[in-house]
Amino acid sequence: MALMTTMREKMHVVLWALLAMFLLSMTIGGMVGGANIIDQLIGRVNPLTTIAQINGQDVSPDYFNQLVNREIEQARSTGQKITDFQLQRARNTVWDNLLQDVLVSQEVERLNITATDDEVLFHLENNPPPFLQQNPSFMTDGKFDWDKYRGALANPQGDEWAPIESFMKNTFIPNYKLQQMLDESIVISERDVKNEFIKRNVQYTVSGIHVTSAKVPSEESDPTDDELLAEYEKSKSDFTHDGLRALSYVTWKKEPSKEDSLSAEKLASELFDRAKSGEDFATLANEFSVDPGNQGTKGGDLGWFEKGRMVKSFDIAAFSATKGDIVGPIKSNFGFHIIYVKDKKSENGKEQVLASHILLQVEMSPTTLSNLKREATLFSYDAQDDGFSAAVESNQLTAESRDKLTDRGLAIRGLGGFRSAIRFAYNGEMGQSSDVLENDQYFAVFTLDGITAPGVKPFEDVEAQLRGKLKKEKVMDATLVEANKALVKIASNSLSLDQLIESDSELDGIKNDVKTLNQGFTSIGRSNYITGALLAAEPGEILGPLETGRGHAIIQVMEIGQFDSTEYKAQKGSLRITIFNRKQNQYFQAWLEHLKENAKIIDNRKYYF
Repeated sequence: MALMTTMREKMHVVLWALLAMFLLSMTIGGMVGGANIIDQLIGRVNPLTTIAQINGQDVSPDYFNQLVNREIEQARSTGQKITDFQLQRARNTVWDNLLQDVLVSQEVERLNITATDDEVLFHLENNPPPFLQQNPSFMTDGKFDWDKYRGALANPQGDEWAPIESFMKNTFIPNYKLQQMLDESIVISERDVKNEFIKRNVQYTVSGIHVTSAKVPSEESDPTDDELLAEYEKSKSDFTHDGLRALSYVTWKKEPSKEDSLSAEKLASELFDRAKSGEDFATLANEFSVDPGNQGTKGGDLGWFEKGRMVKSFDIAAFSATKGDIVGPIKSNFGFHIIYVKDKKSENGKEQVLASHILLQVEMSPTTLSNLKREATLFSYDAQDDGFSAAVESNQLTAESRDKLTDRGLAIRGLGGFRSAIRFAYNGEMGQSSDVLENDQYFAVFTLDGITAPGVKPFEDVEAQLRGKLKKEKVMDATLVEANKALVKIASNSLSLDQLIESDSELDGIKNDVKTLNQGFTSIGRSNYITGALLAAEPGEILGPLETGRGHAIIQVMEIGQFDSTEYKAQKGSLRITIFNRKQNQYFQAWLEHLKENAKIIDNRKYYF
């Protein structure tokens, strides 16, 4: 009874927290958010303050940022350091999930899929959503405990189940029904299951040749200038851009100053003196060390380690000391170390040390950060008053430049993620200098010094891409020709497969290679063409040419392993489930892509980030 009471006391908070987390990570496979919840959260907003519109449904920037912030906080809770790239990744993840959730909820509404109170009760009792099944309050030995769950369900406290019931009625069950509707189109034949079993369990013994680019002289595969230009003219529509920008800039890197390093070294010296004077080393390590591997709990313990395992300066100091020594401060790329050598030994001819340490990182102080920003700010004033070039010269700085920046760009080469600079490039005027902009690594001041109107990317910008594409096509065409020549020789009995392998060093040959179809064959690898051909093949049959990722193969089936009917019966059920899950995801993705292709989506994110 005490256990159930404790569980009920905790449940109110846990249920709300888990529901909130679940709503942020919803997909159709795990039941996505429905129309009612989305409408409540998003509402209808003024188009001037709309970050996106999906089939007429507005998404407010406040709501979008709320989701992004939750995504970021979830990452921080796992110890991740959030960079500009990670922030942009979070925005993209939220966008993808939000787009999916809204489109799905609209489809649920269009199809008028609803849930009754009886259905809510049935699902709560027999088919609870994942976030409830993963609730620690309902676990015993790491597994969902139906008795605990149904006991809590039968004895609700206050209105703690009200939001769960609303979620089940408005979101979970309608989407569950939608998933069932999509699943009705999934057909799994007996042949599908048998082929899945064969690919996993039946061994094929094959010999063969693999004709790759090694067989194709470079002069045959390298496209000519005329071919490149012709391909460029043919595919210009693939290389359009909405407009390009060029920026020049000056940066101030956010890094510790000399004073910051001296400050860290001073503290390290003080801690060294305290440890040498007899203060408990573990206590000092727990309080001051910033080593993420044992911060705050392990007293700086590193365990036993062999010579050469640590960074050079640390390694030399630790192995030069004797048992019981405290040495330091030792500087490395990680910061300043104080090392306590607790024991030493030699095992299997290798020296080992048992040690603890205190690590102090050299971190940028608020004063250093403030001084950097002040320098950047003063420069921005000069640039806006006198012009960017004049400010660079008068301040004796060096400017860099980047061109061909797109409005959807996230980063600037050499600076990392810098969306604010991209936004300035597209909102500013020629010759205008920016205020101080920053990312996680730099303060920077930019000037817009180039605007290219929308059009087609010039040939030189896409030449490398075109060359790679044409070269691949030429290689595949040439390897097909060579593979067909080899096949003619084999068919005419002028050369056996083994003789071909021995006579041509540029052919990748395999002899009696034994693999399952899921494993892929030596030198040849895996290919849908090869798998499909072998599933229908008979022993002794010569197959090909078969396309691979690197060319074309000719394969002779030497032997096909025994089909174990007993094992097939044992695996049949699980294989069907595996195939169903795979097709379920494939069907859903195809269905979702169809929704996206036919949706009217206005994406204004570039104006906000």
